[in-house]
Amino acid sequence: MPLYINERNTVFTPNLEGLDIDTAQSLSKSEGIEVVVVDTIFTNDINPDIILEQFPAAGKEVKAGRAIKTKITSMNKKVLVPELLGKTLRASEIELNQIGIAVDSVYYSFNPNYPKGIISWQSPAPLDSIRKGFGVRLEVSRGLAPNDFVPVPNLIGLFYNEALERIDSSNLKKGSIKFVDYEKSVPNIVLNQSPKEGTKISQNSKINLVISK
Repeated sequence: MPLYINERNTVFTPNLEGLDIDTAQSLSKSEGIEVVVVDTIFTNDINPDIILEQFPAAGKEVKAGRAIKTKITSMNKKVLVPELLGKTLRASEIELNQIGIAVDSVYYSFNPNYPKGIISWQSPAPLDSIRKGFGVRLEVSRGLAPNDFVPVPNLIGLFYNEALERIDSSNLKKGSIKFVDYEKSVPNIVLNQSPKEGTKISQNSKINLVISK
């Protein structure tokens, strides 16, 4: 008698993997088996509420009423894409990684509005929503194109060494330097420049300076 009762109260576990949780619970209930969710796996590749794993595995003989523990899928949460324009590629990668977003692809192009090595475009745009695990496309500036013109910066009133740094950062070159006596100024101050501020000239053009001594 005990053996007979035991056989009548055992069932074989069905294969639930790949089913949605509602379907699995409905099918298993008819077999006298309870299906419980014990873990959630976040993914963007599979629809939510799909069973990825079960324990005991399919085909195991268990007592009727035994629970099958399952792991189901869930869509990753959405996060806001940060503002990356004006930042370096490395800084952008670190910032994205901290919120669970990857860099999908990186493009390089000339851009007169952003210095070389700086993010000049991104997709999705700043403050758009994106699910964790998805990627952001970035464009990194290569700086000015070889034939781009640049505006001459205002150098008057700067110290000589500051003027040279400003010239270099503007993709221009130092031209002739003339030192003159000027009692109203401390030494090494830019008194005049040629070409004038705002003039559009080709890259690597020379800027001539008049400096107080």
